[in-house]
Amino acid sequence: MSRATADEGTIDALDVRVADRRVGRLARSDVEEDTFLFTYADGVAAADAVSLTMPVVRDPYDSMTIVHPVFEMNLPEGSLLEQLTLRFAKTTPNLDSLSLLGIVGRAQLGRLRYASAGSSPVTVPEQNIEELLSYEGAHDLFHDLLERYAIHSGISGVQPKVLVRASAKRPRRSMAHFTDRGATHIVKSFDDRDYPELAANEYFCMRAAAHAGIGTAKVELSRNRRVLVVERFDRKDDGTYLGLEDFCVLSGMRAHGRYDGSYERLAMRIRDFVSPSHQREALDELFSIIAISCAVENGDAHLKNFAVLYEDAEQAVRLAPAYDIVSTTPYQPKDVLALTLLGSKAFPDRKQLVKFGQLACGLSPAKSHERIDRAVAGALASIAELSHAAKVDRGFAPMANRFQRSFERGVARLSRDA
Repeated sequence: MSRATADEGTIDALDVRVADRRVGRLARSDVEEDTFLFTYADGVAAADAVSLTMPVVRDPYDSMTIVHPVFEMNLPEGSLLEQLTLRFAKTTPNLDSLSLLGIVGRAQLGRLRYASAGSSPVTVPEQNIEELLSYEGAHDLFHDLLERYAIHSGISGVQPKVLVRASAKRPRRSMAHFTDRGATHIVKSFDDRDYPELAANEYFCMRAAAHAGIGTAKVELSRNRRVLVVERFDRKDDGTYLGLEDFCVLSGMRAHGRYDGSYERLAMRIRDFVSPSHQREALDELFSIIAISCAVENGDAHLKNFAVLYEDAEQAVRLAPAYDIVSTTPYQPKDVLALTLLGSKAFPDRKQLVKFGQLACGLSPAKSHERIDRAVAGALASIAELSHAAKVDRGFAPMANRFQRSFERGVARLSRDA
């Protein structure tokens, strides 16, 4: 829709900021319908590029129908999008990508922010994290969070989730945290009808990854298992945010293409974008994350569930910690890999995974076996924790047993004597 025919309430342009610095303007084209243009402001430093794929140049970057991949990266989906659509149906009937950025763009993952010209920085409301973790009432606390934090939640994913700011009552690593204005944590919930115990599922999968020695996002499961609280890993101790780009963006793909491609191509993108000094570590970690995903039967390790982090566009780029690992076969017993591996989406056995490690990640067979052994040990450790949790809470036992069976199948497939 061109600017001349835009619906009342539709946003025509937004300032794009890196930290507190305005770096450019994202706007609808005056000439081409359904086209968006991003233009850097004069004098912007190369370090303030909005994406590793969009260096600072004088010419505008154009994008058809949907805003550019890096700007689309955090657009809400699922229940969060439904909440925003209902809330803004009257004032913004045409809630397209630019209008949606205008609503949630002042609080989102990574270091980019979006706002109308002249608007002031947003302060995300505080939330007591301990209250979330210890809540045992019958009231749906997450529904209240969704209503309160929807406009502060620039985050993608179908799973219900919001961004919140931990209150000063929560212990912090430094006094600087008491001046935070932005979100510090992601809070996830789930729909019992489709994905029962999904928060616990992710928690125990992330525990498996941590047991395997993989760098992971810090996660905490609420006592009633209704929510998972994830500490943001794109945030420094002083409260500033790092550059964060997922591999949909780095592959020049739209979010709907998250399941397109292969893990081999993902390894190639690591070589393209991760700094040379961090590439060996990144490829090792990629292999380990794929191995643990196979061990817990995670069929959702798609392009948006891998990302890079950097201080600025001219500093070192490294692979982000593992996040969003879930076992999908408890809900879809015949599920397969999100991307192809050696030309197939079937979960690989040890021999196939070792071959992938050698061809795609440059790992010796001995190193591949070592990392697979760690993934197997991590899954076994998480199985033990699942078994204990099921004994403590019998209400959790049915789903815990389903998770455990998926883990056991993955472990058997990757075992040395399979």
